[in-house]
Amino acid sequence: EAWGQNENGEWPADNFIIRGTRFNQGNLLKFMIDQGADIIGDPSQSHCVAVDARAPLYDGGICTRIDCVSLGIVVNNKAERFYDEGEDFWPKRYAIWGRLVAKQPQQIAYSIIDSKAIGRFMPPVFAGVKANSIQELAEKIGLDAKTLCHTVEEFNQACVQGTFNHTVLDDCTTENIVPNKTHWAVPLDQPPFYAYALKPSITFTYLGLKVEDDAAVRFNNKPSRNLFVAGEMMAGNVLGQGYTAGVGMSIGTTFGRIAGKNAAHYALSQGVEHEC
Repeated sequence: EAWGQNENGEWPADNFIIRGTRFNQGNLLKFMIDQGADIIGDPSQSHCVAVDARAPLYDGGICTRIDCVSLGIVVNNKAERFYDEGEDFWPKRYAIWGRLVAKQPQQIAYSIIDSKAIGRFMPPVFAGVKANSIQELAEKIGLDAKTLCHTVEEFNQACVQGTFNHTVLDDCTTENIVPNKTHWAVPLDQPPFYAYALKPSITFTYLGLKVEDDAAVRFNNKPSRNLFVAGEMMAGNVLGQGYTAGVGMSIGTTFGRIAGKNAAHYALSQGVEHEC
């Protein structure tokens, strides 16, 4: 429970969804740590994505990710915005939204868009809640209608007219509002409106085994001759904070090749032969 209790006495981890298999319990990592392997990385940092709150506890995968965040606004269960939805390109920011949602009351938030956003993001597996007005939408998702209407109206009035282009860091921003929306800020004014309830989900944390460029596991900062590691178990050597799409797979691919090659070289040096 690296997160600890929040000011509401809640344990955020109780509401986390696990994107992978239920059988990935970190047993090998724990075993290696118990054996004295050197570790690296911050266990409180993670690849933490905001997914559809209706996703299963395990194995939801990428199809439960909500990718329309940058095209609208995100509010908590008090119907209030809490972060810049247009801070940067979505592949650079999608893995921080789980953490942001986890800091909200009851670890839930709502991504709200209008019909202008449809077709501009990867559709998730579950359809959004649909309504012809913001008030109706609030009632359907259980938010205070008066507050949500005020939040949307305030956002709409803060939008500065620009040239909208969701494929670049455009000049559509807001002014005189907190939090600001840096890019892709356009009024939510074209019904129908849609809402997706969000929960935080964990892909992996950044705690792992320390390595150098040979992928060898370290003990007291000395490399093992015959034990190598790749993928999420050593991702903390590369990842400190934040995440960009595809980095995890790149780490696994690169160090998988290095670890496999060095393990094979060691085995051959010991005269180990494989029998078919």
